[in-house]
Amino acid sequence: MRKSVLVNVFLAIFLITAAGCASMKAAGHKYVMKGQILDVSGGEAYLCIGSADGATAGQELAVYRYVKLPFAGPKQTTPSFKREEVGTVKIKQVVDVHYATATILQGNIKENDVAELGR
Repeated sequence: MRKSVLVNVFLAIFLITAAGCASMKAAGHKYVMKGQILDVSGGEAYLCIGSADGATAGQELAVYRYVKLPFAGPKQTTPSFKREEVGTVKIKQVVDVHYATATILQGNIKENDVAELGR
């Protein structure tokens, strides 16, 4: 009896975790990775922006980098960041619902920078 209860509890935890991981992929794209520059090579960038985000070929996007600032004083316990515009890209091709390729128009764009669709 006790063994079957433990097996059922373990199975329930496993199923909840598995379901959570499946939904985290979509949430990760929507909230964490959206707009992230995944790769830069030969004057082109691979972006985590696709048709589900409203991306279309020909759109120009500003690209930002988040820069960590030094601590402002002894009472500040968490870092501060500033958002710095570093360049512009133009979507060349929407690959699918989540990704696109883009031509770098200007700036020193690097992996982990963030491109934003106009609001």
